[in-house]
Amino acid sequence: MKLYLIGGFLGSGKTTAIRNACAQLMKENVNVGVITNDQGVQLVDTRFIRNANIPVMEVTDGCFCCNYDKVDSLIEILKETHHAEIVFAESVGSCTDMIATVVKPLQKFRKDIGTVISVFVDANVLPTMLQAAPLFVDSVTYIYKKQIEEADILIVNKIDSLTNDELNKMERLVNSKFPEKTILFQNSLDIESIDQWLITLENFKAATRNSLEIDYDIYGAGEAELAWLDIELELFADESNVFEAGVALAKEIHWEITEQKLSIGHLKFFVDDGVQQKKISFTAGSQNAITEVTKSSSSKVDILINARVQTEPEHLEALVFDMIGKIEASSGHKFITKGISSFKPGYPKPTHRIID
Repeated sequence: MKLYLIGGFLGSGKTTAIRNACAQLMKENVNVGVITNDQGVQLVDTRFIRNANIPVMEVTDGCFCCNYDKVDSLIEILKETHHAEIVFAESVGSCTDMIATVVKPLQKFRKDIGTVISVFVDANVLPTMLQAAPLFVDSVTYIYKKQIEEADILIVNKIDSLTNDELNKMERLVNSKFPEKTILFQNSLDIESIDQWLITLENFKAATRNSLEIDYDIYGAGEAELAWLDIELELFADESNVFEAGVALAKEIHWEITEQKLSIGHLKFFVDDGVQQKKISFTAGSQNAITEVTKSSSSKVDILINARVQTEPEHLEALVFDMIGKIEASSGHKFITKGISSFKPGYPKPTHRIID
């Protein structure tokens, strides 16, 4: 069985790549499974994967390293229940140190599982993080760079957003910075690009992996710089534009966060009226284009928000509800909060850490 560990910072496009890779493998009659991961418990990414009829399970309330036994059990469930030959396990975007805490324990306890680590970076964010004034404070940037350090395969993602000249500069930068890495420049919306990633994964032969030298105090401080906010909402409207109203909320929240110059790890929305579903994502370096949506025949839409922003949780929560209140006042629509969680991640405490 093969486990493809997918790392990389918040908003780097990991989930879209996994979903499209799974779709390709399923066309070839390969049994796949996905494990998503987050510090929170209500995940946009899980719904996005499940919406494509891909078997998916969750590790919540902490990263893979702190929930090793859960990861192990879900791999076994996907293997036994769905006969998975390949499992994609997407770590939370603020996680690093996977060689010591996941890969080496698996090599010790589960010799039947072969692992490859793909680390995704957003092509719009990487040059700033490596060359100019980083988008985040030093401790967060530390996590970003440590993630890159332990990549078997480094995926420079979202190259479709670059001009040819920008892509050429990117290739020169990355190849000079990481000459020892297997590097792919990828558009995860393009089938040929996904196929090349899958071929690289299939043929990758891991050499001896060295565990990271990592300062857990800096790592923990970096995670604690980010506010985590998960909100489940119901939006009610009499008109047939209820889905559009849900999309409008996403735009307004993103606009306000940007206006306040808060650094975004990721800002994700899953909007679902029972017929039409849409995932909307914004990141520090770019934003996904919000395509046209059709009129909704429902008077209700469900909205799940996952926000990871460099600020205090209380401030982020107040900002979001301020936007909700403004939309209610201007439109007459009604929002009902079904669930909310806001916090900062705790200090990482791995179940295992093998450094030899």
